[in-house]
Amino acid sequence: GVRKINIDTDIRLAMTAAVRKFLFENPEKFDAREWLKPAREAAKQICKQRYVEFGCEGQAGKIKGHNLQIVAGMYADGTLKQVVN
Repeated sequence: GVRKINIDTDIRLAMTAAVRKFLFENPEKFDAREWLKPAREAAKQICKQRYVEFGCEGQAGKIKGHNLQIVAGMYADGTLKQVVN
């Protein structure tokens, strides 16, 4: 079976908290390149934590990607056609 767990809200909350903390501690800094650094790090850490919690750690090597031409061909020939049962 396939399971999907959406962690987007967790990522957004972590990034927002990091941005708020940075801007509170550094009110003179307004350049997004400055406050996005801790936000990206917070997102990275929450993703790592969730991967471990959900038992997905170390599984990335099992995912085999395709280039754009292959995926486009799969859409064109119906291989990726959505089927609702």
